[in-house]
Amino acid sequence: MKTFIWVLKNFIYFLLVFCVLFVISVCIHLFFNIKISTSYSIIMTLVSFLFFCFCLYLILCPKKDFIFINKRSGILPFILLTISTTFLSIYFLSINLMIATELGENLTIEEKYQLYMIPFQKKTVTLADYREMKEDKLTSTYGHVDIYHDPEEIELIPIIEDSLDKADKLTTTIFGEVKDNQIDLILHSSTQELYEKTSLIETMGYFDDPNNIIGIAITDKSNILADQMPQSFYFQSTLLHEYTHYRLQAFIKQQGLYVYRIPLWFHEGVAEYVGMYNVAHRYYPFQEVEFVNLDSHQDWEKYRLEKYDVYLQSYYGIKYLVDQYGESMIKTIVIETAKENDFNKGFLKATGITIDELQELYVKEAKQSYTE
Repeated sequence: MKTFIWVLKNFIYFLLVFCVLFVISVCIHLFFNIKISTSYSIIMTLVSFLFFCFCLYLILCPKKDFIFINKRSGILPFILLTISTTFLSIYFLSINLMIATELGENLTIEEKYQLYMIPFQKKTVTLADYREMKEDKLTSTYGHVDIYHDPEEIELIPIIEDSLDKADKLTTTIFGEVKDNQIDLILHSSTQELYEKTSLIETMGYFDDPNNIIGIAITDKSNILADQMPQSFYFQSTLLHEYTHYRLQAFIKQQGLYVYRIPLWFHEGVAEYVGMYNVAHRYYPFQEVEFVNLDSHQDWEKYRLEKYDVYLQSYYGIKYLVDQYGESMIKTIVIETAKENDFNKGFLKATGITIDELQELYVKEAKQSYTE
């Protein structure tokens, strides 16, 4: 009975120590900059691992107990503490490395919290899923793009290469030279197959930024090959759209800016602008939503799946900016946002108008431009 009580006390003691270390780690990672929190994670990982090795030494060594660790009852909870602390530190370190290399350093506390919680959120697609999607597919490489396709889809490769050339030219004109990563382009045989693989509803394409993967659905291969509308246009436009997402986010990271400091309506509007480049069409009324309500993926999906044409709205917003200030304004807005670390301030500094004023102006301009 005495042994049980002693063991219980040791477990409670070390549990309290772990809770204190956990709270300290969370505070450091949320309230300090990435360099400091990363250094802390590295130190804690090394210290925890060294203590773990020391515990193993105590178990294997026949010598008597060491200082505050009672070999008979205290060694097991201490080992658990070192293991838990090591994994906790590695967890924070891995997220920090992703932030530092992919997302920029100037993040808010809320943004850091969301990123640290990513592993606990429900994921629609994992790396394992992508590996499965690419299994048994042929691979064609064009520049920095690896195209994964079925044997019967090889006829689409020249069309894809032409679209990639066009996308590269347009986005280079808008953003300037951007350092490219190697990216994967996965062809899905249909929108239904894309949905089954990714759970993405009512879409023909996607870009997964952390994994550098573009996915495109083939709606009608014969019509695409025959350059028949609308399937041919949708296929190529979707490819331009998703490639623009890749290039825009690469450019944003190049500025040291957190990718989603830029609201999603801007991301989608720029992608639509390139995807619909030089396409003439008539204006038609649509139900709009405030741009401030199209900031995050959650906001976007909420309105996208309702009776709102958020893609068209975002396109009109970007088209207005281009018509008024030129294509260089897209790049300028991103650069000014990086300087201010705030989109609203950067947008105002670049354009001289606020987002609310854009909301009042862009539909009026769209009606005049697209109505005969």
